[in-house]
Amino acid sequence: MLSEVLLVSAPGKVILHGEHAVVHGKVALAVALNLRTYLRLQPHSSGKVGLNLPNIGIKRAWDVARLQLLDTNFLVLRVLLSLSLICVYLFACVAEQGDITPEKVEKLKEVAGFPEDCGNHEHLAVLAFLYLYLSICRKQSALPSLDITVWSELPTSAGLGSSAAYSTCLAAALLTLCEEIPNPLKDGEATSRWTSEDLELINKWAFQGERVIHGNPSGVDNAVSTWGGALRYQQGKISSLKR
Repeated sequence: MLSEVLLVSAPGKVILHGEHAVVHGKVALAVALNLRTYLRLQPHSSGKVGLNLPNIGIKRAWDVARLQLLDTNFLVLRVLLSLSLICVYLFACVAEQGDITPEKVEKLKEVAGFPEDCGNHEHLAVLAFLYLYLSICRKQSALPSLDITVWSELPTSAGLGSSAAYSTCLAAALLTLCEEIPNPLKDGEATSRWTSEDLELINKWAFQGERVIHGNPSGVDNAVSTWGGALRYQQGKISSLKR
C-alpha cells in the first residue's frame, strides 16, 4: 500500500454545445477548463480516516476500527471492478444502471452520522467520499488510516463540473493508495499521468461518486475530468477529440 503523500488534480469542464439537446440523442461537445480541483492524501497509522473540504467548510473524521466492523455487502460494485478491464466493459452497463440506490445512500448517511433528511451538496460530498473509500479500500486486509484534503478553483453549483473533478480526484487517489493502479510518478518527475487503461478504471469509479451526488448523471463531466481535452458525447458514447 502507498506510504508517501500523494497529490492529485483534475480539471473542471464546460459544455460548448448540446447541453440540453443531448437528452434527445443529439451530440454534445465538452472541454476541460484550466480551473482544477486538488487532492492531498496523507497515509498514517493513527487509526483514523479524515476528510477536509475547506472550500465548503467540511471537516470530518471516523475511527477506522468502527468502519471495519460495518456490514458493507451493499457495496457490490467492488466485485465487478476488481475484475479485469475486459470484464468491467462487459458488466459495467449492468452494474452502473442499478448500483447506487436510495437505500444505499440512506445506509451511507447512517455511516456518516447524518440525519435522513439531509441532502445538501456538502453532505453529499461526504457520502461520495465514504462510498468510494469503503468500496475501493475494502479489499485490503484492513482499511487504511489516512487524511484527505480537497480544495478547488472551481465554484460549486456553476455547471463547471466541480463534483466530477472531486470524484475523479478521490477515485484516482484511493485506487493508487490501494495499488489497484500504479503510481505513475517516477523519480525526478514533478507531474505525470496514468495510462489509458488506468484512466478507464478511474473514470468508472468517478462516475459512481457522481451517482451518489447527482443520482443519474450523464457521465460527461467525470469523463472530461478524467481525460481532459475535448470530448464528444452522444447517446451514452463518449469519444476523445484529437483536434
